Amino acid sequence: MAVECALSTSRQNNRISSHQKRIAKRQGKKKAQVATAHLILTIAFNILKTGEPYEELGPDYVHQKTQDKELKMIEYLKRKGYTVNLSDQQTA
Repeated sequence: MAVECALSTSRQNNRISSHQKRIAKRQGKKKAQVATAHLILTIAFNILKTGEPYEELGPDYVHQKTQDKELKMIEYLKRKGYTVNLSDQQTA
């Protein structure tokens, strides 16, 4: 039943559907459905455990989270005394 819920979210634009698309690119459609069902069950468990309502984080949540980590790392390096120059090109 959770996999059916995962299938219904695939046409929406939210965190769950973007999670499914990311997994499907790497591991295939079936594993993405199971992983999405797992995410839905985890969200439901946390709702029941805490009693707080679900708050949608948005489809680009993971991308924003990665950018925040990069900014924190840059600030950390600056505090340690390193000079950080940002460029548009990504190396390695």
